[in-house]
This record gives sequence, C-alpha cells and structure tokens, in this order.
Amino acid sequence: MSLHQGGFSLTRYRVLGRQKNLSVAELNRDFFGFQAAPISLNRSAYELRCGWELPLNPELEDSLPQREKWDISDCLFEDGILLRFRIERKTVPAQLLQAIVRQRWQDKEKPEEDEQPARALKKQVHDEVREELLQLALPSISFVDAYWKDQDDLVYLFSQSKMARDCFEELFRKSFGQAHDLSLFRVLPPLLGIAKEQLHQVPQQSESFERLVMTTPHRHGSQSIS
Repeated sequence: MSLHQGGFSLTRYRVLGRQKNLSVAELNRDFFGFQAAPISLNRSAYELRCGWELPLNPELEDSLPQREKWDISDCLFEDGILLRFRIERKTVPAQLLQAIVRQRWQDKEKPEEDEQPARALKKQVHDEVREELLQLALPSISFVDAYWKDQDDLVYLFSQSKMARDCFEELFRKSFGQAHDLSLFRVLPPLLGIAKEQLHQVPQQSESFERLVMTTPHRHGSQSIS
C-alpha cells in the first residue's frame, strides 16, 4: 500500500554490513538500472516485474512527477531516503487457460510412440497458451513506499504483503546490496521488546545469534549519507 493513500501496514528491516558513509554518487551506481520504465501497453509475456519509482518528496519545491530524469538526491528526506517502487502483475484465469489448452490438445495431431512423449507435448501446449494469454493480459499496478533511515541502519517498508516484501528485498539487493555489501534482515515482532543487553547475556553466541542482536532497537553512531 502506498503511504500516500492514508494508511499503511509496516515491515521493519535492519540493514547490515555498512562500513562507511555512502555518497549519493555511490548509491546511484547501480540504482539507475532498476528504475521502473514508463508504463506501456505492450505485449510482453511477464507475470511480475518491479522497479523504483520517483517518490513524492515534500522537501522538494519543484514538480517531481514531471521529471524525466531523477536519482537518489531526489529521494533524500530529513535523516533518511524515501523509496517507492511499482509492482506490475499479470494473471491468467485458470479456467480459461485450461479450456484453451484442452481445445488445442484435442485439435493437435498426437505423436507416434517413438516421438516426443504425450505428457511433454501437452506441457508444451500449456506453456504456449499461457504465454499467449499473458501477452493479452492487462497488468494490475500498485505502488509501495519505504523509508531508509540511514543513521540507524533501519528500513521501514509500508506493507506486510509477501509480494511487496519479496520485490523490495530483491530490488534493494540488486540496487544497493551487491554494490556495497549490504543485506536486509527482517525484524520480527518478538524481537522488538528485547533489549540488546539481554541478548548479550545468553551464552554460546553464534554468528546467527549475533545477527539477531543487530536487529534489536538501539541507536548507532551518527553515520549519515553525504
């Protein structure tokens, strides 16, 4: 759900691995490759695709939605970064798919015993029909907002949808994680009420346990993006 629709649910992440302040130029290095393209009604046979959208930044006075070119500098807000991404999804009605596959299969010349097995051939027909229907389908579009509070290495994703989480985590990994050795660790509700000091009292800490310690609420030093 978009933050600008008047309500939201929340998923919280801890960003792990940052060793230094990251400049706007550094953050832009891989960011451009994953910006959402303009919406077009082409005959692409995709099911799901995601890309970064220009966020609505109240700190900028000019008309952002009219900009053709934008980057991370347009997303800086107070002590963090506003992020927004667009999800485009195409679906094929199952009953329609089955009906057309059944019809195509009945009309198709069946293979001889020494040729391609019937099961494999029927799957090929199924895949061909499904691709044709995806090309004809109109996408449903949704927008999701997030806020990367870099001083605390926290990210707030304003959605709890699995699809939104998966898209965001993949976009973040490709845009920032691979380039700067950053990773997202989702903070689950049971961890929110545990103090960092309490976790350190538990014996035999493992690497996985240390990652859990990093997800507990505490304030890091004032490292910020320059």
